Amino acid sequence: MGLFESIRNTLSKSEPASTAAEPPSAEVPEPAEAEAAEGGARTYTVLSGDTLWKIAERMYGNGSQYTKIFEANTDLLESPDRIFPGQELKIPE
Repeated sequence: MGLFESIRNTLSKSEPASTAAEPPSAEVPEPAEAEAAEGGARTYTVLSGDTLWKIAERMYGNGSQYTKIFEANTDLLESPDRIFPGQELKIPE
């Protein structure tokens, strides 16, 4: 038996390869849930791609409430348009 026949036999015994090209799976982190901090205040850790609007939609069900989050975090944020992954934001009730 030749080398190519050996390889062909080995491949035919293994599971068939998928015919559709699958893109490499990039692990996308789940959105961080707001966590209760000391004193009952909630916090949220900003993920890549987050905006205050998206966070407000997730936390309040209404993106236009982003100003509440911005105003509670003026010590950390200079502008509502400039948030960065890893920042821990206070989420007011």
